Amino acid sequence: VHFKTSTNQAPRYAHPGTEGETRKLRVELSIMADAGLVGFPSAGKSSLPAAFTNARPKVAPYPFTTKIPNLGVLRVDDESDVIIADIPGIIEGASEGLGLGDQFLKHITRTSCLIFMIDASDTFEGTNCFTAYETLKNELANYSKELLDKPRIVFCNKIDVEGAYQNAVDIIKEIQKNEPDTICVPISVLNNRGMKEAREAILKMVNRNEEKLSVAQQNEVAFGSTFMADVSVDDMIEDETQYPGMEN
Repeated sequence: VHFKTSTNQAPRYAHPGTEGETRKLRVELSIMADAGLVGFPSAGKSSLPAAFTNARPKVAPYPFTTKIPNLGVLRVDDESDVIIADIPGIIEGASEGLGLGDQFLKHITRTSCLIFMIDASDTFEGTNCFTAYETLKNELANYSKELLDKPRIVFCNKIDVEGAYQNAVDIIKEIQKNEPDTICVPISVLNNRGMKEAREAILKMVNRNEEKLSVAQQNEVAFGSTFMADVSVDDMIEDETQYPGMEN
């Protein structure tokens, strides 16, 4: 612009520029899915997106079949859908790095809502179906307390196994004693039992969360449009602050 004249309206020369900066940046996607599956290995997490979505994660009768997150799309209607992330199974001590747990927990931070998957047929000593929910919550809290602020639902899977349905009823009763607002559903992905209710629970959780975020965004916009409402022109002149719209 400084070289432009009436006879040279499109100059093609300029002063030499200064040396620029070079940086290497690592960018991570903050949110990759609407809901992420949280559970121990072999809880049936991969079977859920395989049943609900177009994803085809590896499903096998042994633990740690999932090594990286698998994303599936749960179609709601022609205009909307829900992305579900199958997160690799975590173990007790994951927040301390056991079993690559710190890496797997990091994936969970990139989901908007959580689906806890509990194997209701697991009655072995140690971490079993009756202690799984609290153990999983503790691992999440030890990694980041903000994870427990995310909306969550609980699925008690494998109720087709003998005795597992009663286990699921007892687990749900105990959870809702302390968390009456937490939706819990007994399911069997294998036999398609409770899957309609599970689908509705996922959609309800995600929709509620989106409505909450929408209200928060609207409040931010409202604040941004009214924060100057009580500032008079005289006040602007006296304090010499450069407010928006006062540029020369």
